[in-house]
Amino acid sequence: MIAIVDSGSTKSNWLFTGDIGKDISIRTTGINPFYQTADDIKQTLEKELVPNLPQMKLISAVYFYGAGCEMPAQQAIVEKAIAPLFPSCIVHVDNDLIAAARSVLGEQEGICCISGTGSNTCYYDGKKISRNINSLGLYMGDEGSGGYLGKLLARDYIRESMPAYIRERFEVFTPDRKSDIMDKVYRKPFPNRYLASLAPFAILHKSESYIAELIEENFRLLFENCICRYERYQELPVRFIGSVALHLQTSLEKIANEKGVRVDKITDDPMQGLKDYHLTHSL
Repeated sequence: MIAIVDSGSTKSNWLFTGDIGKDISIRTTGINPFYQTADDIKQTLEKELVPNLPQMKLISAVYFYGAGCEMPAQQAIVEKAIAPLFPSCIVHVDNDLIAAARSVLGEQEGICCISGTGSNTCYYDGKKISRNINSLGLYMGDEGSGGYLGKLLARDYIRESMPAYIRERFEVFTPDRKSDIMDKVYRKPFPNRYLASLAPFAILHKSESYIAELIEENFRLLFENCICRYERYQELPVRFIGSVALHLQTSLEKIANEKGVRVDKITDDPMQGLKDYHLTHSL
């Protein structure tokens, strides 16, 4: 039996699969080593994962893919947290981008994009990521993400450039006002989670012209700053994974068409693709 983990900043999905008959799925709080220490992660898993684990002795390997796991130092934090919980297992830690690429492209060449709480893109040659235009994270980039969309909403609300009727609806959607938003973005932990929590407001009101323009701005910046900078971006398949891309598919495809990009797959769950990949590939 193996464990496959798809972890974002908001939630982590654990799949235990292999020779166990029925797959076992467990959800825990999101893990991001940029914001958490090994002890923080371990405590979360001891509380939310360990009591629900299947028989430990049957698990031979853990494949953990997570946001914030691009660099060896961050990968080591996650491995340090997980390894004691799976003492007889091999633990592989990699970033969520290679997980997305393996899930939606398998062994096919193409451009893979994440559009969820955060965003990222890469050129995948069928085996490895050969080029990644850095998303730069929440404060410097992250275009195309739920966090960036939330940032656009928060920006316009604070600057009072949001139409009055939208502003009224926004104040019903969230109790937070200007000072609350500033505090949660600049002082509280996980500002990316907070801003992404505002994105559902845009999804609920995506038919409103003002909101539609923000959604399109979010995706247009992703294409212009990242996707369109890859060689052969108009020739290769471009595939998306993430809830923001799925829920706002119409706007995403509109911007893709403007840029001459062929988006031929959008899904919000990488797990089935990762399961298929790992049951036929050993690392």
